Amino acid sequence: MGIKKTLGLGVASAALGLSLIGGGTFAYFSDTAESTATFAAGTLDLNTNPEQNVNLSNLKPGDIAVRSFTLQNNGTLDIKELKLATTYNVTDANTNNGSEDLGAHFKVKLLDSSYTSGPITGHVVGEATLKDLQNNPGYDLVANAFPGGISAAQSKTLKLAFEFVENGQDQNIFQGDSVAVTLTFNAKQGAGEFK
Repeated sequence: MGIKKTLGLGVASAALGLSLIGGGTFAYFSDTAESTATFAAGTLDLNTNPEQNVNLSNLKPGDIAVRSFTLQNNGTLDIKELKLATTYNVTDANTNNGSEDLGAHFKVKLLDSSYTSGPITGHVVGEATLKDLQNNPGYDLVANAFPGGISAAQSKTLKLAFEFVENGQDQNIFQGDSVAVTLTFNAKQGAGEFK
């Protein structure tokens, strides 16, 4: 083999070796950046003011009593859905009610915001008996009384009329009876939003 050929082969071998050594390493610039995020849940905080017991006594069929409830949204989220759930217990003073339920003879009537006093005719925007409300705890107050809901840190007044329904029949079995009612207002937020 000639010197040129040997020298050429040596240079080619050295170039191949350097390319194998250098081919596995390379240099580059890099940088990283971090971003932190905090996710805080808002609050729904509904209060009634006053926390009012609806104490009605000495009632007879046909009597109506109106009570006002101030519903305060003390939370940071708007209330978009507000439902009324009702439970009650009847005390049958003379144990003569049989299958009759006094709760079926009391109606709860939701009044519009323009009602101030006097007859409720023309102001009723929804109604149900105590029995119906207990069996259906999802009576939607917002749709009927508060379109748009209750914004955060705002309050609205709810007016309810309680009527001992005069049904034109003998209701003597209810004399001396009483009904203890609990009204529960359930608030829900609106739909999630793109932020």
